[in-house]
Amino acid sequence: MLDTFSSDVTHVGGIGAGQVVKILNNMVLYETVLALSEARAIGARAGVDPDRLFSAMSTGSADSFALRNHGMKAIAPQNFPEKAFPVSYAKKDLLYAVGLADQVGVDATGAKNLVACFDQAIAAGHGDKYAPAISLVFEGK
Repeated sequence: MLDTFSSDVTHVGGIGAGQVVKILNNMVLYETVLALSEARAIGARAGVDPDRLFSAMSTGSADSFALRNHGMKAIAPQNFPEKAFPVSYAKKDLLYAVGLADQVGVDATGAKNLVACFDQAIAAGHGDKYAPAISLVFEGK
């Protein structure tokens, strides 16, 4: 049935396994967005144009969906529209991942660090902006 409306269907296990995969996919995606946000801020302060930085990274081992879609289109130009998947929703997904990690006895330090970054972005007034707006935390905005 899923094949009728989806191009990629992957069976990952029993009941609930799909939910686990989805929240872990989002965790990895947004941890990568966090790394891209840090890279942009560091590169810019060191004198490297963010567009050139991400373009160069896209030809190396840092290339990824996150770089091409979140990094190049949102983080480099600092374009974070409202009514796109916001920081507050991304934080909700991350809290599910951290809760699962706690349940299974994994200290997910990267995800916890990301939740703290989401909290900083929300406190700075960016909670309704497109989730890569966490990069504004590193820009002092």
